[in-house]
Amino acid sequence: MKLPKYCMKLIERSSLKLTVYDITFYTHPNVYTPSDDTYLLMDSLEIVGGERFLDLGCGTGIVGIYAAKKGAREIIQLDINPYAVLLARCNSALNNVDGRTFSVVGNMFDPIAENYRFDIIAFNPPYLPVSDEGLIGKSWSGGASGREVVDAFLKAFDKFLSCDGKVYLINSSLSNYNLTLKILDEKGFSWRIVSRKKFFFEEIVCIEAWRKC
Repeated sequence: MKLPKYCMKLIERSSLKLTVYDITFYTHPNVYTPSDDTYLLMDSLEIVGGERFLDLGCGTGIVGIYAAKKGAREIIQLDINPYAVLLARCNSALNNVDGRTFSVVGNMFDPIAENYRFDIIAFNPPYLPVSDEGLIGKSWSGGASGREVVDAFLKAFDKFLSCDGKVYLINSSLSNYNLTLKILDEKGFSWRIVSRKKFFFEEIVCIEAWRKC
Protein backbone atom coordinates (compact mmCIF):
# COMPACT_ATOMS: atom_id res chain seq x y z
CA MET A 1 0.00 0.00 0.00
CA LYS A 2 1.22 3.50 -0.85
CA LEU A 3 1.54 5.56 2.32
CA PRO A 4 0.81 9.30 2.59
CA LYS A 5 3.78 11.65 2.17
CA TYR A 6 3.83 12.58 5.85
CA CYS A 7 4.25 8.90 6.68
CA MET A 8 7.17 8.54 4.32
CA LYS A 9 8.91 11.45 6.02
CA LEU A 10 8.28 9.92 9.44
CA ILE A 11 9.52 6.44 8.63
CA GLU A 12 12.72 7.82 7.15
CA ARG A 13 13.76 8.02 10.82
CA SER A 14 12.28 4.66 11.69
CA SER A 15 14.42 2.48 13.92
CA LEU A 16 13.00 -0.79 12.66
CA LYS A 17 10.28 -2.41 10.58
CA LEU A 18 8.76 -5.44 12.30
CA THR A 19 6.07 -8.03 11.68
CA VAL A 20 4.38 -9.42 14.79
CA TYR A 21 0.92 -11.05 15.16
CA ASP A 22 0.52 -10.68 11.39
CA ILE A 23 0.94 -6.91 11.80
CA THR A 24 3.69 -5.08 9.95
CA PHE A 25 4.67 -1.83 11.61
CA TYR A 26 7.41 0.76 11.88
CA THR A 27 9.04 1.91 15.08
CA HIS A 28 10.55 5.33 15.74
CA PRO A 29 13.30 6.62 18.07
CA ASN A 30 10.81 8.96 19.79
CA VAL A 31 8.16 6.27 20.35
CA TYR A 32 8.05 3.33 22.78
CA THR A 33 8.87 0.11 20.94
CA PRO A 34 6.50 -2.80 21.68
CA SER A 35 7.93 -5.12 24.31
CA ASP A 36 6.91 -7.96 26.62
CA ASP A 37 4.22 -5.87 28.31
CA THR A 38 2.71 -4.91 24.94
CA TYR A 39 2.47 -8.52 23.83
CA LEU A 40 1.09 -9.61 27.21
CA LEU A 41 -1.70 -7.08 26.73
CA MET A 42 -2.44 -8.26 23.20
CA ASP A 43 -2.49 -11.91 24.23
CA SER A 44 -5.02 -11.07 26.95
CA LEU A 45 -7.58 -9.22 24.84
CA GLU A 46 -10.95 -10.82 24.18
CA ILE A 47 -12.52 -9.23 21.12
CA VAL A 48 -15.69 -10.73 19.66
CA GLY A 49 -16.24 -8.08 16.98
CA GLY A 50 -18.17 -4.84 16.72
CA GLU A 51 -16.63 -3.12 19.76
CA ARG A 52 -15.66 0.48 20.31
CA PHE A 53 -12.06 0.14 21.39
CA LEU A 54 -9.72 2.63 23.08
CA ASP A 55 -5.99 2.02 22.66
CA LEU A 56 -4.78 4.35 25.39
CA GLY A 57 -1.09 5.22 25.26
CA CYS A 58 -1.07 3.77 21.77
CA GLY A 59 2.64 4.09 20.95
CA THR A 60 3.19 2.49 17.55
CA GLY A 61 -0.53 1.68 17.34
CA ILE A 62 -0.01 -2.07 17.29
CA VAL A 63 -2.66 -2.84 19.95
CA GLY A 64 -5.35 -0.85 18.16
CA ILE A 65 -4.39 -2.38 14.81
CA TYR A 66 -4.65 -5.83 16.38
CA ALA A 67 -8.12 -4.94 17.68
CA ALA A 68 -9.18 -3.78 14.22
CA LYS A 69 -7.95 -7.00 12.64
CA LYS A 70 -9.93 -8.95 15.27
CA GLY A 71 -13.12 -7.14 14.31
CA ALA A 72 -13.46 -4.07 16.53
CA ARG A 73 -15.56 -1.56 14.59
CA GLU A 74 -14.11 1.70 15.85
CA ILE A 75 -10.68 2.23 17.41
CA ILE A 76 -9.34 5.39 19.03
CA GLN A 77 -5.54 5.45 19.26
CA LEU A 78 -4.66 8.04 21.89
CA ASP A 79 -1.26 9.15 23.13
CA ILE A 80 0.27 12.22 24.73
CA ASN A 81 3.24 11.83 22.37
CA PRO A 82 2.55 13.43 18.95
CA TYR A 83 5.16 11.23 17.27
CA ALA A 84 3.32 8.16 18.55
CA VAL A 85 -0.03 9.37 17.26
CA LEU A 86 1.38 10.07 13.81
CA LEU A 87 3.19 6.74 13.75
CA ALA A 88 0.02 4.90 14.82
CA ARG A 89 -1.86 6.58 11.98
CA CYS A 90 0.80 5.53 9.46
CA ASN A 91 1.00 1.97 10.77
CA SER A 92 -2.79 1.71 10.58
CA ALA A 93 -2.65 2.76 6.93
CA LEU A 94 0.11 0.23 6.32
CA ASN A 95 -2.21 -2.50 7.65
CA ASN A 96 -5.30 -1.27 5.77
CA VAL A 97 -7.31 -0.55 8.91
CA ASP A 98 -7.09 3.26 8.82
CA GLY A 99 -10.78 3.44 7.92
CA ARG A 100 -11.64 2.26 11.46
CA THR A 101 -8.81 3.82 13.46
CA PHE A 102 -8.70 7.42 14.64
CA SER A 103 -5.43 8.74 16.06
CA VAL A 104 -5.63 11.51 18.65
CA VAL A 105 -3.06 13.50 20.65
CA GLY A 106 -4.03 14.04 24.26
CA ASN A 107 -3.45 13.37 27.94
CA MET A 108 -5.41 10.39 29.26
CA PHE A 109 -9.15 10.96 28.62
CA ASP A 110 -8.96 14.72 28.03
CA PRO A 111 -9.82 14.57 24.27
CA ILE A 112 -12.76 12.17 24.79
CA ALA A 113 -16.29 13.61 24.94
CA GLU A 114 -17.95 13.09 28.31
CA ASN A 115 -20.81 11.07 26.82
CA TYR A 116 -18.58 8.76 24.75
CA ARG A 117 -18.33 5.15 25.91
CA PHE A 118 -15.99 2.31 24.95
CA ASP A 119 -16.67 -1.41 25.05
CA ILE A 120 -12.97 -2.12 25.62
CA ILE A 121 -10.26 0.10 27.07
CA ALA A 122 -6.72 -1.26 26.77
CA PHE A 123 -3.86 0.48 28.55
CA ASN A 124 -0.20 -0.35 29.03
CA PRO A 125 0.69 2.60 31.28
CA PRO A 126 4.04 3.92 32.45
CA TYR A 127 4.54 1.89 35.63
CA LEU A 128 8.22 1.97 36.53
CA PRO A 129 9.11 3.84 39.76
CA VAL A 130 11.31 6.39 38.01
CA SER A 131 10.91 9.99 36.84
CA ASP A 132 12.69 10.07 33.49
CA GLU A 133 12.01 13.02 31.20
CA GLY A 134 11.58 13.34 27.45
CA LEU A 135 9.08 11.69 25.11
CA ILE A 136 10.57 8.23 25.51
CA GLY A 137 11.29 8.55 29.23
CA LYS A 138 7.69 9.45 29.95
CA SER A 139 6.50 6.28 28.23
CA TRP A 140 7.75 4.17 31.14
CA SER A 141 8.06 6.66 34.03
CA GLY A 142 5.38 6.29 36.68
CA GLY A 143 6.90 8.67 39.21
CA ALA A 144 8.49 7.78 42.53
CA SER A 145 5.93 5.09 43.34
CA GLY A 146 5.34 3.97 39.77
CA ARG A 147 1.65 4.73 40.25
CA GLU A 148 1.13 8.31 39.13
CA VAL A 149 -0.35 7.45 35.73
CA VAL A 150 -2.01 4.22 36.91
CA ASP A 151 -3.86 6.03 39.71
CA ALA A 152 -4.95 8.84 37.40
CA PHE A 153 -6.35 6.22 35.03
CA LEU A 154 -8.16 4.34 37.80
CA LYS A 155 -9.79 7.56 38.96
CA ALA A 156 -11.35 8.31 35.57
CA PHE A 157 -11.70 5.23 33.35
CA ASP A 158 -15.12 4.02 34.51
CA LYS A 159 -16.77 7.22 33.21
CA PHE A 160 -15.83 6.17 29.68
CA LEU A 161 -16.66 2.45 29.88
CA SER A 162 -19.94 1.13 28.51
CA CYS A 163 -22.26 -1.12 30.49
CA ASP A 164 -20.72 -4.61 30.42
CA GLY A 165 -17.54 -3.08 28.98
CA LYS A 166 -14.09 -4.33 29.93
CA VAL A 167 -10.78 -2.75 30.75
CA TYR A 168 -7.43 -4.47 30.18
CA LEU A 169 -4.65 -2.92 32.24
CA ILE A 170 -0.97 -3.82 32.50
CA ASN A 171 0.53 -3.50 35.98
CA SER A 172 3.80 -4.41 37.65
CA SER A 173 4.94 -5.74 40.99
CA LEU A 174 7.31 -2.75 41.06
CA SER A 175 4.30 -0.44 41.38
CA ASN A 176 2.16 -2.67 43.64
CA TYR A 177 -0.49 -4.16 41.38
CA ASN A 178 -2.29 -5.45 44.47
CA LEU A 179 -3.22 -1.84 45.22
CA THR A 180 -4.79 -1.63 41.76
CA LEU A 181 -6.90 -4.68 42.56
CA LYS A 182 -7.99 -3.10 45.83
CA ILE A 183 -9.05 0.10 44.06
CA LEU A 184 -11.03 -1.90 41.51
CA ASP A 185 -12.80 -3.67 44.39
CA GLU A 186 -13.64 -0.33 45.97
CA LYS A 187 -15.07 0.94 42.67
CA GLY A 188 -17.35 -2.10 42.41
CA PHE A 189 -15.52 -3.89 39.63
CA SER A 190 -14.97 -7.61 39.24
CA TRP A 191 -11.52 -8.52 38.03
CA ARG A 192 -9.17 -11.34 37.16
CA ILE A 193 -5.51 -11.56 36.26
CA VAL A 194 -5.66 -12.86 32.71
CA SER A 195 -1.94 -13.35 32.20
CA ARG A 196 1.39 -12.70 33.85
CA LYS A 197 5.07 -12.81 33.10
CA LYS A 198 7.87 -13.04 35.62
CA PHE A 199 11.34 -11.62 35.32
CA PHE A 200 14.14 -11.71 37.86
CA PHE A 201 13.38 -8.13 38.91
CA GLU A 202 9.59 -7.86 38.50
CA GLU A 203 6.34 -9.54 37.56
CA ILE A 204 4.01 -7.91 35.05
CA VAL A 205 0.33 -8.80 34.91
CA CYS A 206 -2.62 -8.02 32.69
CA ILE A 207 -5.75 -7.28 34.69
CA GLU A 208 -9.19 -7.62 33.12
CA ALA A 209 -11.92 -5.71 34.97
CA TRP A 210 -15.65 -5.30 34.40
CA ARG A 211 -18.90 -4.43 36.13
CA LYS A 212 -22.61 -4.84 35.49
CA CYS A 213 -24.61 -1.64 35.13
